[in-house]
Amino acid sequence: MNQDGLTEFVESITTKEYLRPFVSKYKLSKPNVFVVGINPASSILKIDVNYDVKRYIDLITDRESFLTFIQQKNVQKGKKPFSKTRIGLNHLVEHLETKSNGKIEVLETNINAYPTKNAKQLKAMSPRIQKVGQEWFRKLMLEHAPPVVIVHSLDATRDLMKWLKSEKIISPLVYNRSYRLKDWIDLGPIPINYPCGARGVVFCTKHLKYYGRKGNAFQQLRDDVLNQFKEH
Repeated sequence: MNQDGLTEFVESITTKEYLRPFVSKYKLSKPNVFVVGINPASSILKIDVNYDVKRYIDLITDRESFLTFIQQKNVQKGKKPFSKTRIGLNHLVEHLETKSNGKIEVLETNINAYPTKNAKQLKAMSPRIQKVGQEWFRKLMLEHAPPVVIVHSLDATRDLMKWLKSEKIISPLVYNRSYRLKDWIDLGPIPINYPCGARGVVFCTKHLKYYGRKGNAFQQLRDDVLNQFKEH
């Protein structure tokens, strides 16, 4: 994974917390499945890592270390070790990587790297944050051209599809701003064509906070994603 400019990006916009453009399995990850939300719901403050940006980048480029750090931080604050969204994300990632026998490597990412408690707060942020916060996600998409993208929640789906349409990565006939989340989900795998010539698909799904520990309601999604890698 190309990390040129990452240090400058994570330190930009805000003085208190770092931007979180992704969490990768390893430093030299070559992910082929992106799991995309709207933005991080929790932040890592610069003071949490003693203003050591290198340590912060080491965390977000080592999923296991990142999860240990988040868990310890939450427990110290008297919170549950993981939020419902993080529990769902952890289980989905583990399922896909394990059941694919190593064919799948997931990158956790978001449309916007700026952390807020919810999507409503994000949309209330300045236009500069709206713009700059999305830069690294778009860079990652074009750099890796993932064969499979899983986008969860209506807000994330709308923002992703709007950008894909503007870049002519999806057909303009696919995009409909009045679609409900169910409408996007019902489309099934949506074909995407990257500028580099690579192809892929997008699966839309409900927010991962509804996943739980077993993810029974997400069984079809998991099967559909795994089938994409059985065909190759």
